[in-house]
Amino acid sequence: MNHTGSDLATASRDADGRKRNHDADMINGGLNGTRSDTPAGGPATNGGSSKDTNTNGASMALATTAGSTLGHYSDLPPEIAHIGPEQYNSLSTLLLRISQESYNELEEVLKNMAAIQLAPVTNGVLPNGLGAANMQGNADANRRKKLVLLSFAQEQRAKFIKLLVLTEWGKKASSDISKLIDLLAHASTQAAHMDAADYKLERIKVLSNNARENNPDIATALEVLSTGKASWMPSLDYIPPEPISAEQALKLLRYLNTSLSIRLNVHESLPRHLQNWRVHSGRATFVIDNELEFDVMSFVEDASEQWFLIDVRLLFNPAPTITVGSRFFMQLKLQADLVLKDKGLTGLFDFLNNFILTHKISVLRSQAVGLVRTGWAGSLKVEPVHRLLVVSYWTNKPGKKNWIEIGVSNNKPKNGKVSWRGPPIPSLTTRWFRQGKEVKDPKFQFDWKDLSMECVLKQVIACHASEILRSTKNSFKSGVIANARLSETEPGDCTLDATLGATSTSVTLSLEQVTGSYILRPASALSARAESAFNQGREPGQIANVMTQVLAGTLLSLIQKNAQQLGWQSVARQALHQQVVSAAVRLDVISSTLYCPRGWTPSWALAAVIDSSGESWWIFEIGSGGGSIEYAEQIRMDRPDGSSLPINRNTLASLERIAVQLLSFRVTARQLEKQKKNYSLKCELGPSLEAYRIARRWVLHVQTADLLAAQAGQDAWLESDIRITCEGMKVGGQNVWHMAAGRMIKTVAADMHKLMAASPQHAFKFSEDGNFRILLATPFGQDILGELRARLRDVNRLRTFATTLQKRKMLLKSSSLQRVQFQYGPSPYSATVNFGSEKELTIELSPSNPHHRILSQLTEIANDRSPSLPVIDPGDANGLDRFCTILVATRPLFKVLREVEQRSPGNYSNPAIHVHTIFKYRLTYDNPVCTFDVRLQPKDDNVYWFVEDNLRPKDPNVLPTPERAPGHRRLDNLQAKLKELFSRKGNGWFGTRNGMVAELDAIPRAIEELDKCVLGCRMADGYVAPPPLEKPPQQGLNQANGGQQGNQQQQQPRMQQARQQQQQQQQQQQQQQQQQQQQQRQGQSGKQHLNQQQHPRGQQPNGRPAQQQMPSGRQQTLQQQQQQGRGGPGGRPGQSKNDVITID
Repeated sequence: MNHTGSDLATASRDADGRKRNHDADMINGGLNGTRSDTPAGGPATNGGSSKDTNTNGASMALATTAGSTLGHYSDLPPEIAHIGPEQYNSLSTLLLRISQESYNELEEVLKNMAAIQLAPVTNGVLPNGLGAANMQGNADANRRKKLVLLSFAQEQRAKFIKLLVLTEWGKKASSDISKLIDLLAHASTQAAHMDAADYKLERIKVLSNNARENNPDIATALEVLSTGKASWMPSLDYIPPEPISAEQALKLLRYLNTSLSIRLNVHESLPRHLQNWRVHSGRATFVIDNELEFDVMSFVEDASEQWFLIDVRLLFNPAPTITVGSRFFMQLKLQADLVLKDKGLTGLFDFLNNFILTHKISVLRSQAVGLVRTGWAGSLKVEPVHRLLVVSYWTNKPGKKNWIEIGVSNNKPKNGKVSWRGPPIPSLTTRWFRQGKEVKDPKFQFDWKDLSMECVLKQVIACHASEILRSTKNSFKSGVIANARLSETEPGDCTLDATLGATSTSVTLSLEQVTGSYILRPASALSARAESAFNQGREPGQIANVMTQVLAGTLLSLIQKNAQQLGWQSVARQALHQQVVSAAVRLDVISSTLYCPRGWTPSWALAAVIDSSGESWWIFEIGSGGGSIEYAEQIRMDRPDGSSLPINRNTLASLERIAVQLLSFRVTARQLEKQKKNYSLKCELGPSLEAYRIARRWVLHVQTADLLAAQAGQDAWLESDIRITCEGMKVGGQNVWHMAAGRMIKTVAADMHKLMAASPQHAFKFSEDGNFRILLATPFGQDILGELRARLRDVNRLRTFATTLQKRKMLLKSSSLQRVQFQYGPSPYSATVNFGSEKELTIELSPSNPHHRILSQLTEIANDRSPSLPVIDPGDANGLDRFCTILVATRPLFKVLREVEQRSPGNYSNPAIHVHTIFKYRLTYDNPVCTFDVRLQPKDDNVYWFVEDNLRPKDPNVLPTPERAPGHRRLDNLQAKLKELFSRKGNGWFGTRNGMVAELDAIPRAIEELDKCVLGCRMADGYVAPPPLEKPPQQGLNQANGGQQGNQQQQQPRMQQARQQQQQQQQQQQQQQQQQQQQQRQGQSGKQHLNQQQHPRGQQPNGRPAQQQMPSGRQQTLQQQQQQGRGGPGGRPGQSKNDVITID
């Protein structure tokens, strides 16, 4: 939009508010003064030529309607985009930056002024009052400083004047400048759109040309497809060659083969590396091993014409397949034919050989880059150079760098002489740099046929690791056994084994192939610290010293670990110096440690001493002060074949056992010497292979007469000699196991064999020939004589108890010195007597045994803790005899009680059985409610079971709980049946006025009859108590409510009748009690001991403690509270007379 000066003049004359429409016509006044949207001949507005009209268009504006104005503005083009103030750089920001810049320049000026040097000042005061400031030199310096400051002030003043002008101008022209910026942005955008439209149109034209499809020649196509030719198409007049036959082709190939052979043998001078060739199919094939083979051909016999390349095949892996006719092959053939024209076959070989070698380097480079991206990441660095590959390995290892270079070498000798074989051919060569220094003549055997950069690196790293391990092995001191296993291809197979003493303490040193880090196995805290030291960069000599320390520390840690597993405690060695240990063992001690196994006393210690030959074990007797060794004895660990045992738990346990043998027998021998007893200590080999391999053992022989005192009237049952061996520490570490072996005399051995035939023993072993073995446990450091005497007494006690069981026809099921299990009764039932505790016996009964309910009472009887128990069998000599007698006497009762309980599974209340004493039991029924006591009492030199009904006890204050309620009354039919039962007589039992009396074996029948009688009166729907004998005083108060008064009036006649019946029954009961009291006074003297056993704790016959006497008022109040809580006499809390009673 270029405007001329006339346009500007015209625009200046036009009003500022005029615009153009989309047709480029002026609106709001044009050049011709007319509007295109007004009627023809209408008045012009805003600058029309008619002078009769208002030039400012005011009248026309007033005449324009609102509708036409809106339509007019809707036809206008859109407004241009307005650029907001947020896209501008504010003036305040400019002011801040200029101020900061001025401040920075002021600092520079001050620094420059300070850099101007002043003249030096002399000491003293100058004459005439002149100072340093008035000197000529300082005046020049001050003048320069002033000039610098004035120059800075002038520059800053000019800068801020410009800012002032700019600020004032911005205040006045800000709105106009904003409009100009909007116009400029709009114009720039439209220009960019026009340029882009031209470019897009050009691209559409170019790209559509490729998509254009030529118009088809339908007529020509139909003619050619139908007749095979078209007369109007021109003919090229090519003459086709004559077809060649198979004979001619064979003749041609033979001719070519012959001419090629003649040329190669006669006219070509081939170098030695091209001697491997063959002629076939009209071509000559040259083979270069591990690289390539190429085919060439020629049409003449002599060298007048050049050779031509026909095909190339690569003979290494990985390699691409070159296809004849491909773009690459054609490019290669073109270059090869040029070389053949100029240099012949020799030049072609050099060209192809260099090409193949370069390609191999490229393949190796790509493989190395792949390794960097995978498993070798962070440890390799690939540096490609022109026809040279540099690969650095172990890049993170401290010290100088290591790398290998692979390149192409011409193999020319350094002296420049050429061999009679001809010039050398180029090949791939490597140079190895280790620790920054080149290694001359490394013995690498790289496979250049199957290219593998990983294999190349492994060979180099394996050689490097082997050299490090070999130098480390040579740096070991004498006495350390080192063995290096090296490999030329696998770095992981290069290891160095070092051993100090036992093979179990060997360590293995190797290098990780990727990172070059040292690996010390087995892994431990010591090896981890050693690895950290190695990987910081250590020489082989330092590595050997550290490995020696690791071996010693590993051996100590191995001993410590196994010692801790066995519970050994380390002995503090503050007072026991290393020189004392060396003097005691007479060895060059490297290190030593002392242990106190579990259960040992502080005066003895087991020591592990390490010297140049390995470890050795000693027993030390420490002096009283802890700073001296009184006695030292070495424990031999050698096998018969000369090999040593490994350090493990079994070995240390065997060492501890042997040490315990030595100490135990020494203590026992000292005790025998004090007692002036004869003994002999002999050394024997262990019977088992394990004992034979580890060490010998000792056997102590003592006399039987020195252990057991002969009793009057008792025959000897042991032979004279007893052999004692030590079996090591007991689990728990406080006692020592010993095995005492002897022989019984023949008569006792036969009975003992019958006793122990079916009972395998743990602590006591007995054989048929009379030999026996007893396992003993004694505290460490004490003799075994007391324990041996006690165990021999246990054997004798077992014999006598077995005789007691045999006398009572009880079957012995299993037995040992601590435990005897037997069966009794026809059922039979099992019981166990445990002699394990020295103070008391323990009775063990299974829950299914009927006697299990009186287990605690049986235990008291077996331990003779029941002196008031009446004597049932005069032949009982001790508690075990009385225990067996009670089992036999009470077995029928408990059997029938168990059967009664198991009659209804889950019903433990009908009846409920309560044990009061060993000879008193109570049967409680809840449907119907009744209780009975069963007692065992002597009578006429015999014992009988007495079954007593608790309805009328001797003491009315001790009624059983179910029948204790005031006004309680039994069922009439139950009383009638019981009366009938108590008047009958059966086999072994008979009834009394208030119960029954039965023999020991007849008590089951009596109990069954009683149970049958009671359960015959059972109510199917639950027990309902009969009316009480008398009305309780508080019953009327408990039932005082409006809904129950009518029922209470109806029940009063029945209550009076029941009260009369109860009074009659009470009178009868009082008469029966008086008769029974007279009978009891007669037999009271014979029953005194039994009553004491029945009431050992001052209990009443119902098993409850006697109630203390209370004041009559207090007692009456308690009875009223019980009656109120139970809902009436004979009931439970919340229960009326007609409710079902359930007994707890």
